[in-house]
Amino acid sequence: MTYEDALTYLDSLTNFERRHDPQAMQAVRLERMHLLCERLGRPQRLFRAILVAGTNGKGSICAMLYAILRAANLRVGLYTSPHLHEVRERIQVGGASGSDWIGPQPFADIIERLRAVLQEHEGSWPGGPPTYFEVLTAAAFLHFARSHVQLAVLEVGLGGRLDATNIVDPVVSVLGPVGLDHTDVLGEDLVTIAGEKAGVIRPDRPVVSAAQDPSVSTLIRQLTDGRVLEYGEQFSAEVLAHETQGLRLSIRGLRGTYPDLRLPLVGRHQAQNAAVAVAAVEALSAVGVPHEPVRRGLACVQWPGRIEVMQAQPWIVLDGAHNPQAAHALRATLEELWPGRRLHLLIGMSHDKPIQAVGGVLAPLAASITCTKSRHQRSCDAQRLAQEFAPTHPAVSVIPDVIDAVMYLANTIPPDEVIVVTGSLFLVGETRVALRQAHTQAQAARDARAPELQEAACPS
Repeated sequence: MTYEDALTYLDSLTNFERRHDPQAMQAVRLERMHLLCERLGRPQRLFRAILVAGTNGKGSICAMLYAILRAANLRVGLYTSPHLHEVRERIQVGGASGSDWIGPQPFADIIERLRAVLQEHEGSWPGGPPTYFEVLTAAAFLHFARSHVQLAVLEVGLGGRLDATNIVDPVVSVLGPVGLDHTDVLGEDLVTIAGEKAGVIRPDRPVVSAAQDPSVSTLIRQLTDGRVLEYGEQFSAEVLAHETQGLRLSIRGLRGTYPDLRLPLVGRHQAQNAAVAVAAVEALSAVGVPHEPVRRGLACVQWPGRIEVMQAQPWIVLDGAHNPQAAHALRATLEELWPGRRLHLLIGMSHDKPIQAVGGVLAPLAASITCTKSRHQRSCDAQRLAQEFAPTHPAVSVIPDVIDAVMYLANTIPPDEVIVVTGSLFLVGETRVALRQAHTQAQAARDARAPELQEAACPS
């Protein structure tokens, strides 16, 4: 099987990331994932794991955990979702010498193994054959086991209690901020949603939580008999400086203070995520964590597409905010770092997301709104999106093609103004590709003109 064959096979599987089906998603049970991994030799038992759930921030927390543990000279696995550009970026293994996505051929070999297992037991899977996400999760477990990772950081896909990642026995369970998202699958209120996400908690294992709504915090304390480690209680963070290059912060951990840390991620909310990650690492060790791995790890964190500053003149900021909680974090950052500047919103959202709620947070900041549509199957029609914003905003336009929209705004917006691309990670991924290609082409054109310019500057 080639890498392209593997992608084709994955595309043949039921994929709830592409086709949102709340009833079918609610029917998924862990029994099938347990059975799949049993038939693979139970690879999830061959490494320790940190399981990270939550509504927003869980990916950032995972990226920070991964970076800190690598800086501590551990061989670490990272599993996240969804991907921005290529499916292989979901499965990474890194050590002190670097970090790598799973290679195309190793990925294809693992998918071929999984296909053989699915076909061998065709018709015997409870509730139907494993889904796209279940197969990818099993692929990550196999790769981590084959790579002999010492610890894997796993981002929960949806919820927690019934998520495919939840068949591991985590040494630490982490809960990022819980908010209202996927309400048609997880429940209509915060407490119900928190109950699903708290399914990653294990008896007598450390639990680390971000600051939560009081109702959520009460539930988590009840479920853990009060042994949860909470942001603002046992640990915290202080932002010392916030710039377009990231944060400078101090973290009060479980066993000491980590002063004057650098974090190349934008947004004050990332300080809490960093503190959660540090507390989770500290919870692994009874003797504490040296400051150096924390300092070096946080300074090297990479997590693109989350309030990512792609360029200046004009400023282009990318963020995958797709729910009100994330939109508020983005708004706070824009108001702090670009006060008084005209902001232009380029937005595209999935049709099952709370369009009016997100728009209600971000639209009042915008001098103009341009609605577009990514290639993803769940993307809302750009014209329909514009209809949602037009009654309350005076300057709404439609450019359905993402690349056309990005290039038009980049070439027409004055250099001191800000383009904010948001509403969906799928849109952010396509925008990043378009901008990087444009930058590469511009650099190639400059390189081609260099001899001509040099000759003009230095005539003989």
